[in-house]
Amino acid sequence: MSMLYSRESARLCQNIIGEHFGPVVERVITVLLQRGRMTVREVGRYVNMSTTGRRLPASVWSEDGQQRASGPSLTSSSRQNLPIRLVQQSLMILIQHHCVLHSSQVHGGADLAQSSQDEYFEANVDEILARLRFGTYLTLAHEWGGDEAEAVVRLLLYHGQMRAGDLMDELSGSGGQMNGVASGRESAAGRIGQLLVKMLQDSFVRPSTAVQHVSRQDRHITHENALRRSFKGVPTAKTLKEIKVRVAAMIDEEDRKEWEAQGNSLDEPRLGLKRKADTAALARDKRAKKHGGSDVAAVRHDADGESAALEIDRDVWLRVHYDRFNVRIRNNMLVSAVAQKYNATTGDIFRAMLQGDGPGPVRCEMDERSRPIALSALVHALPHGLKIQRGLDKRSILGEESSKSAHPTTTELLAEYVAILTNHDNISSSVRTTRFLAPFGNATTTSAGGTAKVPTSFTVEYVNMVHQLQLQMIRDVVVERFGPMAGRIFSILVENGKLEEKHISKIGLISMGETRDICSRLFAASLLSLQEVPKSNERNPQRTFFLWFVDVPKCKAWLHDHYCQTLIQLSRRRLFEQRRKASLLRKAERSDVKEDTDGLLTEWERKNLAALHHIQEAITVAETRVVLDTFLLGHFSL
Repeated sequence: MSMLYSRESARLCQNIIGEHFGPVVERVITVLLQRGRMTVREVGRYVNMSTTGRRLPASVWSEDGQQRASGPSLTSSSRQNLPIRLVQQSLMILIQHHCVLHSSQVHGGADLAQSSQDEYFEANVDEILARLRFGTYLTLAHEWGGDEAEAVVRLLLYHGQMRAGDLMDELSGSGGQMNGVASGRESAAGRIGQLLVKMLQDSFVRPSTAVQHVSRQDRHITHENALRRSFKGVPTAKTLKEIKVRVAAMIDEEDRKEWEAQGNSLDEPRLGLKRKADTAALARDKRAKKHGGSDVAAVRHDADGESAALEIDRDVWLRVHYDRFNVRIRNNMLVSAVAQKYNATTGDIFRAMLQGDGPGPVRCEMDERSRPIALSALVHALPHGLKIQRGLDKRSILGEESSKSAHPTTTELLAEYVAILTNHDNISSSVRTTRFLAPFGNATTTSAGGTAKVPTSFTVEYVNMVHQLQLQMIRDVVVERFGPMAGRIFSILVENGKLEEKHISKIGLISMGETRDICSRLFAASLLSLQEVPKSNERNPQRTFFLWFVDVPKCKAWLHDHYCQTLIQLSRRRLFEQRRKASLLRKAERSDVKEDTDGLLTEWERKNLAALHHIQEAITVAETRVVLDTFLLGHFSL
């Protein structure tokens, strides 16, 4: 998802790893971020080349500025040389949490005995930046499955990946201790097992396989080289194109097998699940065969029954499926945007549309559009008690001269919403890039207004909605920093493309002097670009058209870098506030002080502690907003 691998992104990743894993691991990831993929020996050499690494602030929980955890202190570990063993352990930690990718490369001839195999490591920027949204993931998990689902996600995020058996033992062990009986532990283990089955089916967790630790580019190169060796002679351009298509299909098949069963049978469960040896199911199968398959009870199938017939494989390694949570975050942001643009009822209906696009076995975070959604299926997916007629104007639905007894059906009302979201009244070619919904198929129906023929099936255009939100984010920053006139010029150039100053002045009703000044300031801030079109081969500046235009990817990169800087500054501010009140925080964390805060803390200490908590809360709120904006800005920006 990460659109850029800029210097600011690398600094942010370095800061995240330093906060989560300490300064030693931070030094290792810094080398990988700055120098790219390399072997363990190369990492160790470059880590120890600069023994004066940046000095990190001392831990606020230590008594004398030293880190309490085992290992070197923050200051000494940033200066001393790291042994190769410590570098290897740091890489293992990063691989465990999917922050580093690794792959093997064989050097030498065809003789495997004489060839050497090197293991290369590279930083996974997307996985590192996803760690900023861990708090949001826990909130979404609690909304979906309560405390137990949140505990599962929390434990997987803490360890990176775990065996399903270890996960069940860890969670059921805590539940058994609270109940004090062995039966409580067994029931907790069964409950956690069924929860894992449901979370795996709903794509909130996924199996962790070896393929996920290899970058897609390495997989593409490996398959492409293997296919090239199968062709004799020099491959033509047509052959190379066919090879690339086959390689993409092979990688997609590998990704599918990460979820689905290894075989081709549709009856096999998803990877990580296995069927129970149910005697009742075997009896129903025998009865169905005896009666020629006419037993209704034998062929009845529903989602709950399917989940009850499955159990989790205790040997499978599980991890949190970030893309599934990212989809829910994106959908919530899109629903808020629709509700803000139209009304709350339209937002609720749009949420029902997004829920109709259920999770699939493959990555769906970067899908440009949803699966086809039928209008008839949307009628049954509406929330109970939602009065959809409140979101529409009564006169536009019934007409001014219609009788009071004429009421449109639910399908006609939904068709009216579809007509609004598809910009049905816009006949220009630009509607393809601005509409929220797109028709699918040729079947149509009549809306509540009676004049529009809207499609009975449609798709949600994620790419259009996200692109408009991204442009709105950039425009808001332009207005805030350069004024409303600059925002007007920015919108004009986005809508019309490349224009001269006189055309911008004419369209925006702005004087030439002010237009030239604003364009120059936006150009200096890398928000506008200039295209020179000479009238002749002499390239005389007096005979040249100077066209201003908005380079959207460049603007996204500019804003993305500023967001990264903001996140780094917020993190530093939090550490600064904690260092100022380090002694007070250590005292407040004591067990006796927690039991009797009013008696063991003075009034001055209580006021300072409350002020610190207020500052930390404000920093957390600001950080959450910037993280969500950064997340949305990275969509469809490759």
